Amino acid sequence: MMRKSVLVGLGGMLVVILACNMPGRATPVGSQNAAQTAAVMTVQAMLAASSTPAGQVQPTSPQPSATPPPQATRTPVPSPTQAPTWTPSPEPCNRAQFVRDVTVPDGTEFAPGAAFTKTWRLKNVGTCTWQNYSLVLDHGDAMSGSPSQPIPMVAPGQEVDISVNLVAPNSPGAYRGYWRLRDNQGRVFGLTTGMPFWVDIKVVNPTATPTATFTPSPTLPPPAMLLLDFYERAPEAYWYNGHSVHLPFPGANNDHRGFARYANGLLLEDGHTHTRVLETHPQWEDNGKIMGRYPAVTLAPNAHFRAKIGFIALANGSCGAGEVEFKLGMRIDGNPAHTLATWHKDCTGALQSVDVDLSAYAGQSAVFYLRVDAAGSSAQDWAVWVNPNIATP
Repeated sequence: MMRKSVLVGLGGMLVVILACNMPGRATPVGSQNAAQTAAVMTVQAMLAASSTPAGQVQPTSPQPSATPPPQATRTPVPSPTQAPTWTPSPEPCNRAQFVRDVTVPDGTEFAPGAAFTKTWRLKNVGTCTWQNYSLVLDHGDAMSGSPSQPIPMVAPGQEVDISVNLVAPNSPGAYRGYWRLRDNQGRVFGLTTGMPFWVDIKVVNPTATPTATFTPSPTLPPPAMLLLDFYERAPEAYWYNGHSVHLPFPGANNDHRGFARYANGLLLEDGHTHTRVLETHPQWEDNGKIMGRYPAVTLAPNAHFRAKIGFIALANGSCGAGEVEFKLGMRIDGNPAHTLATWHKDCTGALQSVDVDLSAYAGQSAVFYLRVDAAGSSAQDWAVWVNPNIATP
């Protein structure tokens, strides 16, 4: 009702204002326009005021301030980091644990040529079943044992007795042969310690029965003295190739840098297998080389270097294309090293026996080198030293 009254009042005011500007009064055009504009604005203002409900304040447009209010900084909440999960390392597939010697404890004495059976008790502590596995000669004295023979199937956690038939050597002395296991993929492994297991015996002559008749003992030559066993001490030697790159022992037979390793039980060019075989393959390049520097040794009177040299045969037993120079080097009391002997050898189907007299150096400390140089291509240069040593006769 109030709104209607206001509108009536405004309409009357508008009539009066417009009447004041009707024609007949000399009013300038600019003044007329200004007056009309003012009247319209006045009416608009009043209309706007009348449209606001009682008790409600008409909002006004905010004036921009000279400095805008600071904006709130939103700190990102870090997403939770998931803790890494622990995955236990898998147990190795092939692991063997030595339990005990069932027969022939270490140091057992045998007469020359006596046959015996060595039995080890081992436990499968790996995760794979030993099925189609074999016992293989690793290095040392073979004692006429088979270089490879099958073993029974053994599940993880089970124990097994593994035996090999052996024959004591004919010469008195201490002998030891090292053995490992080979799986059905051709991988060779030993005990959990990483070492092979062994058979250790002593060969002694039988004690003669005394008689009532006194017989004077014949004068015997002094016993032979082993000064340096190049085969047994190969792990102590420093092996390197023609580029002075250090090589591990035993090396892998596919190492292109060259390698030295034990190669017992392999068929050699003479058609036979041998024990105490040291393979020294030069670096796989034309005229490649490999060398082994051994610890110093003091030479006794009448000492000799002796060995047989040759090559490993091809898989079919025939000769390969190996051709190298075998060399024996020596360094005396810190002087420069020099070559004592060189033997040129290619695969002929026979091993070559070599002998170097070292009597001239008796009483001196010497460092010896075994060296093999490829003659051109090093392909099939599977060069071997069979039982290399320095000893007195």
